[in-house]
Amino acid sequence: MSTARFITFEGVDGAGKSTGLEWFVAALRQRGIDLLVTREPGGTPLGEKLREILLHEPMHAETEAMLMFAARREHVEQVIRPALQRGTWVISDRFSDASFVMCGS
Repeated sequence: MSTARFITFEGVDGAGKSTGLEWFVAALRQRGIDLLVTREPGGTPLGEKLREILLHEPMHAETEAMLMFAARREHVEQVIRPALQRGTWVISDRFSDASFVMCGS
């Protein structure tokens, strides 16, 4: 059985996610835990391109949601799942909870 974990830091901009994530990652590393830090949207080359579009182009809320989930699909398949299968903990700055808050806001 794998000891890998998938932990996300969720919330709207300015909620303190980055500060909490940095503290948590430092604490895990001090304990010798093998981990990967990633973010959404982003996390892959395609995800980073979609992030730029999402952050800077006006669009309909449904279009925004589709782009977010397209980026997530790539992220899960290329980064998250392989890391977890190797036994690596994955710590993500946002994942699905933040998507529901941000889309259409």
